Amino acid sequence: MESIIVHPKNAMELSALKGVLKEMNIKFEKAHVKSSYNGQKVVKKASDNKNVKPAAKPSKPKGQ
Repeated sequence: MESIIVHPKNAMELSALKGVLKEMNIKFEKAHVKSSYNGQKVVKKASDNKNVKPAAKPSKPKGQ
């Protein structure tokens, strides 16, 4: 399915968009846009992934 990126101009537009998406049960991701010297950089906030643990490294048996 096609995805879109939306750039609301103010907090009111952002709040309205979030409300519509929630009412329609459309999944969305929060992202924070930061300025950098090379243009804009998007940093995703993974609020849903806070409880996910990273995969553990396989351990060697002792003595080998």
